[in-house]
Amino acid sequence: MIYDIHAKLTQLNNKFKPMKKKLNINGRRNKFTTRERAYNVILPANLKLVCITMLSFFMLLQLSTYAQDSLMRIGVLALRGTEESMQRWTPTAEYLSNQIPEYTFVIVPLDFEQIFEAVKNGEVDFALENPSIYVELEYLYGIDRIATMNLLCKSKNLVLNQFGGVFFTSKDQKDIKNLDDLRHKSFMAVHETSFGGWRMAQRELKDKRIDPYRYFKELQFGGTHDAVVYAVQKGEVDAGTVRTSILEKMDMEGKIDINDFTILNQQYLDNFPLLLSTRLYPEWPFARVKHTSNQLAQQVAISLLSMPLNSKAARVAGIAGWTIPNNYQPVHDCLKELRVSPYEDLGKITLANLIQQYWEWILFVFIGIIILIAVMIYISRLNRKLNISTTKLEERTAQLSETNKE
Repeated sequence: MIYDIHAKLTQLNNKFKPMKKKLNINGRRNKFTTRERAYNVILPANLKLVCITMLSFFMLLQLSTYAQDSLMRIGVLALRGTEESMQRWTPTAEYLSNQIPEYTFVIVPLDFEQIFEAVKNGEVDFALENPSIYVELEYLYGIDRIATMNLLCKSKNLVLNQFGGVFFTSKDQKDIKNLDDLRHKSFMAVHETSFGGWRMAQRELKDKRIDPYRYFKELQFGGTHDAVVYAVQKGEVDAGTVRTSILEKMDMEGKIDINDFTILNQQYLDNFPLLLSTRLYPEWPFARVKHTSNQLAQQVAISLLSMPLNSKAARVAGIAGWTIPNNYQPVHDCLKELRVSPYEDLGKITLANLIQQYWEWILFVFIGIIILIAVMIYISRLNRKLNISTTKLEERTAQLSETNKE
């Protein structure tokens, strides 16, 4: 495009050469009026100014398009709020920008509803989300995991790539010692699609034949893990659930005193030092959205797997880098057992499902029925003809008998 504009300028310059010559013939200046001089001198200058302006505009447009194409947006589920997510994951975006200089990576914090719309509409190029949301987005929109997060347990200097959920209450709640004591109590979880902040806990309750929507006096959803912790701390609800590591992190940040809480249904597992009340599941996956190229996804995966443990990105995020994608079958098993998306219709038999699964047998039976009906009609007609023939034969026999008697 730039070369086309340069060619146009050259053509214009050649076009106005005769007008320039009029200003000087044999060393003598022609006698033009002031208005004629203005047309001969000012008009070309104005045209050049317009062309330069247009050239600048198209160059800016091209730069803008290039900048937009090179901008890679990482949608992050903001489990503790927008500000915390920006602080925690911006260094990771900067790290990827340095590792892959032809692209600029930015963080886009999203809540539990926004992340579905952002992926659906292609508003993000990569996504970092909890495992149950990943499973749902994979089923609905074809996202694909490229790495799994390694969480760093600083107090024990351990690397963890699994996490769980925690039931907890305030130590002031003297009458709550276990899950059975939560009957007719108020309870708060993070969100209905929060894996560590609800689904894990919901599965444990189901195993104990507890229906949380009927068992609790009131079931609320706080929106973020911090909101749940503060609600329990202030006595606004009797108990709550969050993912593992949240209570420890808020204690280290000086926001709570972890000793003010009682852990319910506490589990003790080897090589997992965090407070725990549920089974363990694979950590958060980093996934590429369907429209993102395989080549770029491979570059990002290599960069994440190569992230040094002592890098700023790892330290600020509180992680020990990334590992190859984990097996998320335990997450599928949990969602299947709870009959929640994308397995809410699991086990339900519909006419459409029957036709789709057994259409060959259905067709075979249908054809068999048609043939059977045709055979029955044919036999019925034969019987009718036989009855008519028999009647005629009997009548003929009777006539012959009468004739013989005479």
